[in-house]
Amino acid sequence: MRFLRYFLGMQLAVVAGASIVRAEEMPKPDPSCADVARIYDQFNRPMYYSITTYQLKDDGSLKLFQDLRVVNGHYYTRYSFSEKWLAHGLADFSSMSRMGPVFTSCKLMGKEDNLLHYSATWHEFPYAAAAELWVSEDSRRLSKMIRRYPDRLWQFPFATAVELYEYDDGSERVPDPSCADVNKAYDGENRPRQYSIAEYELKDDGSTTPHGELRIDDGEYYTKPRGSAGWVKGGPIIFRTVDGLGPRFISCKFVAEESSTSGKLLHYAAIWQKDGFGAASDIWLGQDGPRLIKLVRHFAENDRRPPYPVILEIYDYAPFPHGVDVTDKSATSVTEPY
Repeated sequence: MRFLRYFLGMQLAVVAGASIVRAEEMPKPDPSCADVARIYDQFNRPMYYSITTYQLKDDGSLKLFQDLRVVNGHYYTRYSFSEKWLAHGLADFSSMSRMGPVFTSCKLMGKEDNLLHYSATWHEFPYAAAAELWVSEDSRRLSKMIRRYPDRLWQFPFATAVELYEYDDGSERVPDPSCADVNKAYDGENRPRQYSIAEYELKDDGSTTPHGELRIDDGEYYTKPRGSAGWVKGGPIIFRTVDGLGPRFISCKFVAEESSTSGKLLHYAAIWQKDGFGAASDIWLGQDGPRLIKLVRHFAENDRRPPYPVILEIYDYAPFPHGVDVTDKSATSVTEPY
């Protein structure tokens, strides 16, 4: 509750600040920050990296506040008090905002090992902070940033924030070790010969609207769109844990063991990606074997996504006594399901 009250207060402060700000108070482009701006700009960042934000306490220790992951150019956040990821869409960390430059009054302070140490004033309306930045001399990438906010207005529930940057330039994408259990259940080689998936739109109030069904029979998939009377053959389908864009699931975290009518379920949270789509996901696995039971994907409202922002998939592993009854054996699905 204290955290909620803090952010509500900050929103009121933003509205109040926006109503009184004057044009002459806006920061102006500063030539002294050309190098810092170039380093900070999203254009010069890779498609995969992470930013971890900490509170810098009075005794010098760090307390985790937020994880931010950029996956294939899309970014997700997870707060320290939650296991769930939030999807936000395309990452766009620009050195110039509509209110002016992000950095002014930049100065190279010196060099520490292989890191160039800068001081600057950081801006993100309505906030401003005294900043220090450490940049790798070899890669010209931001390694660490500290922002010290004045007492009158903090961006976070604390006055001093430390951000640590890590980059992933690996051209060969490999499974995320944190997702071993999820990958084992998702991998097509560990699925039975026959099973079905029912897909729904999951609404904010928890209600669902059926969208379609998918049946797998000996490596071939069949779809039945909503309102259709029969099945349409789609062709071969392979459920891979890694493709050309990287691993299917990233940054998995066990949430809880939960009860269901079919027994105990293991609930995980993760980032999901496929074919340029990305979503914050919740996954439920059967406790007695590596099987997916339920998958929920939350897509960012302002990002590339299916026709609805939240997809619910329910898996049914009951065999089909007579195979799949295909109404039109010559017809094929236009696209593979999401």
